[in-house]
Amino acid sequence: MKNKRIIFEQARKHVEGLLKSPKPASSTLPKWFKDEQRFTNGATNLLDAFKKPNFNLTYKLCVPVTDSITAGYMLELPADIIVTNMDTTGNDYIPIIRWGVEFEIVDSNDMTGLGSYPIPVGYSNTFFRWIIDWKITTPDEYSLWVTHPSHRHDLPFFSLNGFVDTDKHPNALFLPFFIKKGFEGIIKEGTPIAQIIPVKRENWKSVEKKFKDQTDYNFINNIKLNFIRTYKNKYWTKKRYE
Repeated sequence: MKNKRIIFEQARKHVEGLLKSPKPASSTLPKWFKDEQRFTNGATNLLDAFKKPNFNLTYKLCVPVTDSITAGYMLELPADIIVTNMDTTGNDYIPIIRWGVEFEIVDSNDMTGLGSYPIPVGYSNTFFRWIIDWKITTPDEYSLWVTHPSHRHDLPFFSLNGFVDTDKHPNALFLPFFIKKGFEGIIKEGTPIAQIIPVKRENWKSVEKKFKDQTDYNFINNIKLNFIRTYKNKYWTKKRYE
């Protein structure tokens, strides 16, 4: 099958050569994911895992988790930013963001633009936006699902998500985000700030089926034929993002 093409074009001339090129998300796996063991008892293979106490599987063997964290492409922070607290009374947290390069990385938007939008719990209500200096083009009938990097709750910010029809939309993107309350420090160059996943636009219609009051033993046994990775071995389809 021929690969679809997603095109990344720098949106402003003065940032040429300074931005982090978008990467396949599979190449930006966090250390905590790469270092995780497959079994809770420290075994390196299934046989040893069964022989040791406290046997269980970790999320490292959950293919849907891996698929979600490696899907699409990752946009990364082009330079270090430093976050400090403007409040000097000790009663509030008002983050301010600075950086050293001479092009804009973040802007701060008028808070009234949020209206009644619910602020994520544990985050400052100061409204920032990542300036995404890439014009992204997808094939006809394909949109981009733009979201906070999947499973990256360890990051000191939270990027909001959105759907963009990038086969028609000609401009660079702005992505709102919030900073975790109390955070002060440097967010390093190369930190993932948004995950983008191409999605084909199609019309759907939901259908509800009645529950059958009988057990399909063949189906149940089929999904238990392997001790582990039945889903990956029998049902999973490999996804490629290059």
